[in-house]
Amino acid sequence: MNITELRYLVAIMKWGSVSAAAKQLYAAQPNVSKALKNLEEEYGIRIFERSSTGMIPTEQGRRFIKQAQRVLQEVDRLDVDARQKQNSCAELRVALPHATYASYAVVDFLKQAAEGEQLRVHIRESSSMEALDFVLRRGYHLAVLRYAEEDEDYYAHYCSRRGLHRETVMEFEYQLLVNRESPLARREITDIAQLNDYTEILYDDFQLPGDEGSGLRWHVNANRRVHVYERCSQFSILQNLPTAYMWSSPMPQRALEQYHLVLKKCPAQRQRMRDVLVYPDKGSLRPEEQELVRLLHRQAALTLR
Repeated sequence: MNITELRYLVAIMKWGSVSAAAKQLYAAQPNVSKALKNLEEEYGIRIFERSSTGMIPTEQGRRFIKQAQRVLQEVDRLDVDARQKQNSCAELRVALPHATYASYAVVDFLKQAAEGEQLRVHIRESSSMEALDFVLRRGYHLAVLRYAEEDEDYYAHYCSRRGLHRETVMEFEYQLLVNRESPLARREITDIAQLNDYTEILYDDFQLPGDEGSGLRWHVNANRRVHVYERCSQFSILQNLPTAYMWSSPMPQRALEQYHLVLKKCPAQRQRMRDVLVYPDKGSLRPEEQELVRLLHRQAALTLR
């Protein structure tokens, strides 16, 4: 006995014949007939009498069908309860670049999701190739890749071959991020050599896909640099070391004010970058994923405004 066989049985009772039940359930008539035969043989009873007017339940059959209806009601109730609990649980796995606007979008998402009964969220800041690995092999739902404009073809082909949907969230040029009190906040950098006496802070994830060397597309200070691996180190150093700087994507104004920082356009550095959202192209996103995507686009638009 299985649930499908019970549904076929109840449908025969309701519609009066095997053919009518099969039609209503969009099932093959032989499958419905076989289900009835299986139940009768398994329990050693005759559930229906065949007549010219249709299928008439026996007394044993009538009792059996009533029990089957109760079982199906419980199964349907279990299904509804499970779906309601699923809808009340915000579950999300997302890999992001080191981007303040993206972290703000996640916070906006959590403010909404925190009211649900369950909350299971994984947020990982990572390089683009690592983010792709988490989406393709480690069960993450979404990732935002950050890469140089000239690497567009590589990532487009890479994602296409692996069935990943792509959509651009932000396009930008890197700018200098410095302390408000830094001498760099008051001067225009027209030559990269002007930065040689300052200390560059950079995330240690700047390699390009497939490269074993540094694979850099933009200038890195060969003389003075500090590699960091998480956001707090970046802001702490910039706040307390006026001679430090970073190449940064656009940041929300409230973040700059909070950390006493300044973003400056730099004519000597014109590297074009893209932040691109990717996710498995297997169907529509779940509601919580759609909401995070909406918030990412919203925060990106506010940041660039």
